Amino acid sequence: MMMKSIAAIAAFLGLATGAAGADLSSVVVEDGAGARIVLADLVDGPTILHFWATWCGPCRKELPELESFAQGIDAERLVLVSVDTVDFAVVEAFLDELGVGLTGYRQVEGNVGSAFAILGYPSTVVVDGAGEVLFRRQGAIAWEDAGEAGEVMAFIEAARR
Repeated sequence: MMMKSIAAIAAFLGLATGAAGADLSSVVVEDGAGARIVLADLVDGPTILHFWATWCGPCRKELPELESFAQGIDAERLVLVSVDTVDFAVVEAFLDELGVGLTGYRQVEGNVGSAFAILGYPSTVVVDGAGEVLFRRQGAIAWEDAGEAGEVMAFIEAARR
């Protein structure tokens, strides 16, 4: 019942939501050490997936705000994925330049745009442990705004029940 209410509110606000499953196994990411990890292996329960790029202007503003927000949640509830095709060192340097110390990954196989029906970046998706998409927002989120951040966390909390 709670999920239906959240979905109705999200629909009213113009947020893309739904119970459509994303194929998390179709995307492989790389960590800073060069290890390749299937995205599904990074999702253990409700998780915020945040997709961004070094060439994305709004990402430059949003990422520091996202880091501040992330200090208030369990680290495993946030997966930060760059969609850049550049070397991982460039991605790390970009995050360092912004003063963002979040653990990041870089997409190396598959396409998050296709897997999650994303047309632009930054994009934030909340999935449950089975990969069901509970929330999808294309465009920056004002993470310092309690209302906007609360919308995202409502989906995390509802999925935990």
